[in-house]
Amino acid sequence: MPPPFPPPAALSAGRGSPGLIAAALTTLLARHGITRIYTAACQLYAVISVSAGLTVWTNGRVLWWDHRGQHQSWPAADSEGAATHLASLAAPRKSADPH
Repeated sequence: MPPPFPPPAALSAGRGSPGLIAAALTTLLARHGITRIYTAACQLYAVISVSAGLTVWTNGRVLWWDHRGQHQSWPAADSEGAATHLASLAAPRKSADPH
């Protein structure tokens, strides 16, 4: 899993609720055909299970994940861009072998 966590974002105008960010991301991912998304949230963090091997965390300001050993982050304010990127990561990989 991706922790250690970044510190929780300070309550400010620049921080969204982790739960609201998770809900928005879930809706946007569904528009990309990603279904069976699971989320959980508390006041400080939310976690979004996008697909097998792809779990996203947010503190309301930043989204972050670890995919195939590569740690990545994305501003939570750009949930649409994050959803597009995450949908491409969650897409099944095509095998080079046709058999």
